[in-house]
Amino acid sequence: FFDLSSGINAEYGHFEEALGVVQNELGKRNPGDPVPSEQYVYLWDQLGNIALSLERYEDAAKLYQATVEGLALNNIPRSSRKITELFLKLGQIYAIISDYTQAELSFLHVVEVTTAELRKNGTGPKNRDVVHLNGLAFEGLGKMYVSMGQIENALHMYKYSIDFARSALGPNDAHIPVLLSDMAFTYQSTGRLEEASIAVEEAVQLSAKNNPMVYPTILCNKATITMEKGELEDAQKLYAEAMRIAKKQSDYSAVQEISSNQVILLEKLAARQKEEN
Repeated sequence: FFDLSSGINAEYGHFEEALGVVQNELGKRNPGDPVPSEQYVYLWDQLGNIALSLERYEDAAKLYQATVEGLALNNIPRSSRKITELFLKLGQIYAIISDYTQAELSFLHVVEVTTAELRKNGTGPKNRDVVHLNGLAFEGLGKMYVSMGQIENALHMYKYSIDFARSALGPNDAHIPVLLSDMAFTYQSTGRLEEASIAVEEAVQLSAKNNPMVYPTILCNKATITMEKGELEDAQKLYAEAMRIAKKQSDYSAVQEISSNQVILLEKLAARQKEEN
């Protein structure tokens, strides 16, 4: 029943052919059909990763959902690490395509499973991978609520995940500055610039020590908040420093973001100079 040519096509990079075979098989499934092997189900997961890399979000969501269902048919519990990771991916994808109901359900599944697993250990050491999954789910909920305009819900998610990461992994965990920067962006989006400045400054200090790869992006965020406060010369210096570090790290995504914001800054400087003259 299951055409193994999809595996061959995927292996040789023929994604469209592989996807077509799998979609055809999924569409023909009926109750009582043979259970797909676990190995074959993992092929759907691999195809989902390819679809995601190609920004084929709806195809990726269908493949990941099929993987969840296929693993369930193989008696893999929905609380397993693999299925929990799939629900995290599903939440992130549904948020991208603005299916917020499914995104929320997916993220909450991750929160429920990881929270239950962490509670089993009581006050003992926490599994870092489970803590990070928990944090990513709360981060996903925060970003989703920002997109939905539910700012207070978003801030609640960020504050909880930051406090939880600090208590479970210590104050120097590498993901904390990312969460702080996201929270600063949320404050910024509603004009709460002083609160944004406090959060992003802490994010800058922590990322410099504990997560240097995100440092230029977070420094860029600080520059943008500084620019919105009207402190244009200070913002110009911050953007220049962020650009220097991003180029040194070959972080071309950060370079592009910084460059775009520098254009906006130059326009603001020119407009101010025109007013003064």
